[in-house]
Amino acid sequence: MPAEWWRVGAAALPLIALLVGLLILRWPGVRAGLVALAATLVLAATVFAASTSVLSVALWRAAALSLNVLYIVWAALLLYQVTDSTGAIKSIGDAVAHLTEDHILQLLIIGFAFSSFLQGVAGFGVPVAVTAPLLIGLGFDPLEAAAIPLVGHAWAVTMGALASAFQALLAVTGLPAQALATRIAILLGLASVATGFAVAHIHAGLRPFRRAFGATLTLGVAMGATQLLLAFTRHWVIASFAAGLVGLAVSMGLAKLARRGAGYFGLLPAWPPPEGRREPPRSAPAGAPEMPFRIAFLPYYLLIVVVTLVGLVPPVARVLDGWMISIAFPRTATGLGWITAGDRFQFPPLGHPGALLLYTTMMTVVAFALLRRRPPAWRTVWRESTAQGIPTSITVLALAGVAMVMTYSGMTFLLARGLTRLVGPLFPFLSPFLGMLGTIITGNNTNSNVLFGVLQRDAARLLQLDPVPMAALQTAGGALGSMVAPAKVVLATATTGLAGQEGRVIRITLPYAILLTALMGIIGLLVQL
Repeated sequence: MPAEWWRVGAAALPLIALLVGLLILRWPGVRAGLVALAATLVLAATVFAASTSVLSVALWRAAALSLNVLYIVWAALLLYQVTDSTGAIKSIGDAVAHLTEDHILQLLIIGFAFSSFLQGVAGFGVPVAVTAPLLIGLGFDPLEAAAIPLVGHAWAVTMGALASAFQALLAVTGLPAQALATRIAILLGLASVATGFAVAHIHAGLRPFRRAFGATLTLGVAMGATQLLLAFTRHWVIASFAAGLVGLAVSMGLAKLARRGAGYFGLLPAWPPPEGRREPPRSAPAGAPEMPFRIAFLPYYLLIVVVTLVGLVPPVARVLDGWMISIAFPRTATGLGWITAGDRFQFPPLGHPGALLLYTTMMTVVAFALLRRRPPAWRTVWRESTAQGIPTSITVLALAGVAMVMTYSGMTFLLARGLTRLVGPLFPFLSPFLGMLGTIITGNNTNSNVLFGVLQRDAARLLQLDPVPMAALQTAGGALGSMVAPAKVVLATATTGLAGQEGRVIRITLPYAILLTALMGIIGLLVQL
């Protein structure tokens, strides 16, 4: 037993090195990721007896997984730079500023409702990559613009991307679908309400509780209730999608109501607020926007259409997924007997979310040309995209390497098992934090559920607890972990001009992630008592 606990401590060292580098030493993401990867490789080879062949397979697996993220990174950068070079981003910011000058409502529309909608239809980092630049266009500080969508979309992750994370959890645990979906939707519905206030708090502190309590609460409840209704009626595939759509409608309606200036007994913010509004770095423009909103927002209308067609029209999805790149990875075993089963990585170049962003970019170029709008400045587009994309790519590759080497060497499982043995009956409180840990080291909730789903189920059974709430806590924590997952943070920094400053963003989002995950854990303890 002492030897195992020593190895548990060793297994935690790569994560400690990563967090210390990012949060305390304030290293760029590239440096922190490479140092963590080096530490992981050394520990895997010396302490966990991983051979060169095991490490090679793990690193190739990391490269394959990175392709999923980097496809989105480069495609999102291209879409943003093309859109920005035509003047559309500035016009969107101007238009939303004319819809409402209240900063809280602007954040609720873009950083909360729209990011949740995009999580419902696309996921895999698209909400962060798309909405962060829009917030900069509204004049928000780049750090806030990076942090807000990370927090704002997290509640919708499990049922987002056509419920991919939920389907993964269902597949590995074999638990009853409707019971599990309902428990998840209840937990994340509560998180939806809290997330709305967190988004507002990042920008304005406690002011939203005095000025926009009603608007924030209404929007959070509307989206959370919509997801719960659809999950309960077995329509979990479109639960986050529909919730985000309802959120967009409700948030824009609230903005129009608030413009009347009455405040509705303090439940809605008056526009502009009586005490004066805080100016963002760029104040709202006078006069009409340079480009009408319906034209400026055209790239995102096209994105909605493309993603909806692929997600909800099976023949379209079948055609795009017809070409599948498939790579087989062999079974591996370490000198300590840890076995990783062989698996197959599949990558659909034409049906991937990154491809959908590329289709949108091409359609945007054609549409703006037909409308005789300013053409993209291609030299600037390429220069800006590569300047942000290259350091981001190195960071993603390094972090994926850390995750896969830890997985293939048995470090991840040993760390999780040590935690369960350490806390015993308090495990329901720890459960969502384990889900968060999985998202941090693997990059997304789907992988976290695959990694820890069975462990959570089996831990519940060993403790003679109901495994359904435990599995729900796993994926709820994994969803909230998206706020601080380095693989998603680099998407935010890449699209806001903050590449290398991932630690600054995580310092903003981490308190909200810990607080909301702890709330899930407290609920878990109460349910399992």
